[in-house]
Amino acid sequence: MSAPDTNVKKQAKKHKAPLIGMAIAGGVALLLLVWLGSQYLTVDPDENADAPTTTEGTTGLPAEGDVSTPLEDGTSTPQVIEEQPTPSD
Repeated sequence: MSAPDTNVKKQAKKHKAPLIGMAIAGGVALLLLVWLGSQYLTVDPDENADAPTTTEGTTGLPAEGDVSTPLEDGTSTPQVIEEQPTPSD
């Protein structure tokens, strides 16, 4: 069923303000997204100045016991991890 009164010029005039409002809201949202993206991608060099440096290939806390040390030929000795005694009840 079609609308009984289809005056396109009248409908365009009635819908002009909401369409402009939606366009403005979309533009503001786009500007906020661009600003947020620029804040996320910008890194302050002083921010990471106090951060500890990590050695490539190491993760987590160091194990107790003998720690691997590099040898003169560039290889390293295997890391020895001492077993912890199980608590007895």
